[in-house]
Amino acid sequence: MPVILARDVRKRYAGFDPVLRGVDMEAEAGEMVAVMGPSGCGKSTMLHILGLLHAPDSGRLEILGTDVSALSREQAAAFRRVNVGFVMQSSNLFDHSTVFENVEFPLIYEGIPPQERWERVIRALDLVRLSARVHYRSNRLSGGEQQRAAIARAMVNNPRILLADEPTGALDARTSRHIMENFRALCHAGGVCLVIVTHDAGMAEYCDTVYTLEDGLLRCRKREFRPASAAASAGAPRPARDARGVFVAERFSGDPASPSAKTAHLLHAGGLLTRIYALRGNGFSGLSEDYALPLAVRVAGPARLGAVFSALRHGNRAGYGAVRKALGRAFQGGSFFARFPALGCGALLARWAAEDGAEFFIGAPGYFSAAAVRAAAGLAGVPFALCVRGDDAADGRVLALAGEARCLCCEAESRDVWLSRLADMPDIPEDRLLVLSGEPEAPARLKTLLAGGGGGP
Repeated sequence: MPVILARDVRKRYAGFDPVLRGVDMEAEAGEMVAVMGPSGCGKSTMLHILGLLHAPDSGRLEILGTDVSALSREQAAAFRRVNVGFVMQSSNLFDHSTVFENVEFPLIYEGIPPQERWERVIRALDLVRLSARVHYRSNRLSGGEQQRAAIARAMVNNPRILLADEPTGALDARTSRHIMENFRALCHAGGVCLVIVTHDAGMAEYCDTVYTLEDGLLRCRKREFRPASAAASAGAPRPARDARGVFVAERFSGDPASPSAKTAHLLHAGGLLTRIYALRGNGFSGLSEDYALPLAVRVAGPARLGAVFSALRHGNRAGYGAVRKALGRAFQGGSFFARFPALGCGALLARWAAEDGAEFFIGAPGYFSAAAVRAAAGLAGVPFALCVRGDDAADGRVLALAGEARCLCCEAESRDVWLSRLADMPDIPEDRLLVLSGEPEAPARLKTLLAGGGGGP
């Protein structure tokens, strides 16, 4: 069944000659359709009718098997939001919002829960190769990047149909080709039906089907669409899924020169991370403008205080006792004020991990982030690893926590220091000390060590 089926569609504006005099057209899932013609011939009017922005005067129009001419204005708007995405010649981004915020907007409007939005935004940005710009302000993007962000925004609700009105008209030839290649990947791999209005014959050649609109009639110049077989799709190799790991730092600015950002880059390149949690800071507004990782940064901020009070109220719940004892050992007894902030932060991180489907934690250097990770891992029932510095080897609190970690990650210059410490720690074999930046196979080994599954640290 065609995704779009138009028969004898007509449109005329009062006081003017007819714009559409009986348009016939059909398009299938995965098909790229170009509509060409001179300015003023009715191409945009036709696109607006297909997108349910305008109603035809007469004729038959079925979208996804639904006779849309029978829908009320409210029903048409709801149908359009769910099934149709629009890309216009101007990107129409919110200038002072981030790329994430621009692409996320349709999901907020549709009431999608916050924990689902990030995955969908990143998936849409990955399709247009823009996930590394997720935290950029849109006014810092080039014209081509802005248009790709607009395409991602159109795709974030997973529409079955994508309508594009001269999307490359204001772009240079190289960027235009890149945009059309993105469209082709979206359609042929994702089964999206694309109808693009263009005056550029070079861009139309990327499409499976090319129509010209002349004197209000649509004439087919080329149709070479061949639906991909389900068998071929089923036999295609699937990419390995990244592990759903979380990197936890006391602070995370995102500055590429900072140690925490360098570590996050290494872990993400190894397919280990899908989230970053920071215990202090102010969310996106506190991130460096040069932050380029396609990873959400959730910041505890003032929520830490509420988490501490919650830990005080519910400290006798199942699971808390073992975590309190572990933190007591790490803090060498310590004071109430030393242990409960770490326990409260751990409880908050454990709740986030449940929302995000995290499979393990990796803690940044520093005893407090390590203690929060130990608490979170214990409450969430997942394993954890710790990143350590050379001076951490002299900190008894870090050593106690290190003894319970699945593995430790250090820099090359501190490897010998930690090897000497591990000689006194038989619970951590030497092969569980990894040098992330100096051993190409280290991320894969770390993933293997952490993939041992649940059951706590």
